[in-house]
Amino acid sequence: MLNFIASSPVTYEVAIVNRKEAPDKITLSGRLGREISNVIQKHKPFFDNYDKIIVYYDNGQIELSAILNAVFSVHFGNIEFRKAEPQKYRLLQIADFICSVELLKIKMQEKRLSKSEEKFFYKP
Repeated sequence: MLNFIASSPVTYEVAIVNRKEAPDKITLSGRLGREISNVIQKHKPFFDNYDKIIVYYDNGQIELSAILNAVFSVHFGNIEFRKAEPQKYRLLQIADFICSVELLKIKMQEKRLSKSEEKFFYKP
C-alpha cells in the first residue's frame, strides 16, 4: 500500500475535530462541516479548474454523508455524488489508509494507543 501511495500523485489535507470537545452530535456535525468547508475554501482555486467535481463516499456514516453533501453543495454548483465501493476505487483505499495513519498519529501524540497498536508501533 505504501508503494502504491508513494507512486500516486495524491495530496491531502486533514480536517480534525475532537469529538470529546463537542457536547452533542449537532455540535460535532457543525464543527466538522466548518472544518471541511475551510479546507474547500482554502483550495477553491484548485477546484475551480474542473467542469465537474465528483465526490465518492461509501455512505459509511449517515451524518458524514449529510455533511459532505451540504458543504460541497454550498461551495459548488457542478457537484456529483457517487457511492464508492472500496474494491473498485483504489483512491478510496488510499484515503482510508491516510485517515487511519493520521488518527494513529493523533493517538500516539496523545499517548492513547491501544495495546495492540503499541505492540505494532513499538518505536515511535
